Amino acid sequence: MISDNFKKLFDEGLKISKSLSSSMGKASDAIASKKQIISFQQEAKRRLDICNKCEFLNKEFGRCEHCGCFVSAKVKLDFESCPISKW
Repeated sequence: MISDNFKKLFDEGLKISKSLSSSMGKASDAIASKKQIISFQQEAKRRLDICNKCEFLNKEFGRCEHCGCFVSAKVKLDFESCPISKW
């Protein structure tokens, strides 16, 4: 039981780490290319509305269970996209 919980926690931590690492790489590319970093408020709201209806959103933690991102942050980053092409 404890080892199952530890494995689940480890897997979630790994998913979050991969998501953050990917986002940092995309941010670096966007900065180097002098592209917009922050989405316009209307676009961020549109994205968040889509995420709030998604079956992968863990509403308790505000995380996408598919990619591991923290949804409220990811929707605000112009260079980001939904891993299952919802936005």
